[in-house]
Amino acid sequence: MMKLLLPFSITPDLEALSEEDWALQPDLKVDTSFTPLDWNSFDESALEMSLKLSDNGAAGSFCFYRCALTVGGMPNDRFLKTLAALKFDELVRIDPGNADLRFWPEVVARLIADFAQTQAHPDFILMGRQTQVGDNACTPLLTAELLGWPCVTQVTALEPADEHRLRVTGAVDGGTSVQTVSAPCVLSIGDAPCTYLRVPTLKDKMAYGKKPITLLKLSDFPGAEALLSGPNAELRSLVPIRKEREGVLIEADTPEEKAEILYRDYLKGRLNRL
Repeated sequence: MMKLLLPFSITPDLEALSEEDWALQPDLKVDTSFTPLDWNSFDESALEMSLKLSDNGAAGSFCFYRCALTVGGMPNDRFLKTLAALKFDELVRIDPGNADLRFWPEVVARLIADFAQTQAHPDFILMGRQTQVGDNACTPLLTAELLGWPCVTQVTALEPADEHRLRVTGAVDGGTSVQTVSAPCVLSIGDAPCTYLRVPTLKDKMAYGKKPITLLKLSDFPGAEALLSGPNAELRSLVPIRKEREGVLIEADTPEEKAEILYRDYLKGRLNRL
């Protein structure tokens, strides 16, 4: 049986914020508590890929053990229950308490690496390349560095090769690469096509949705907790990026006159150059 560790993050839908909502609070943070939560898109791809591995592996009698890990507060439990209904074997949440880890990739990587070494002991770690919030694309690389494992980036598809290896398709400059990867390895999921997480059936929600969630605390990982005493990124100001398209209002009394002005002043010269 091949064991997969799937760290994932839940992020607020920042596109739901209006320009007025992007206001700094006294602690130099933006309040996103009222925005809807959703899967981080790259992590969602990784979760769905693990399910497809089981689908493909069933034909070749390959078995996969899936352990889902998230670092976050109680609202993340709702998403873990969805994974329970999708028949994930183990569900773990690390509660960071009052620590804001959105811009601490080194702390998150240490949590994942320590959990993998001390408790999960996976063959492969599948995780998204970055989140919409931190957007640093460092966590998979740092996790691999801490574990001393190789890391394959920009993964777009996975297939079982045999009981101990995966066939990994990844994006490279000018095309794609296909390679057979042996365990242990960190796989960083990139822009994978058509990898929205499937929706569990009501029957599966009733049968598997109440699977217990293992709750751990940041204090259970002293190596990661010690990193919080170091420097961190700090938000100082926000400047909106204007994306309005420039335009010219053509003044005239009739549509025919406006069309004439449009042709004479804007289109005629361009047509002559063709």
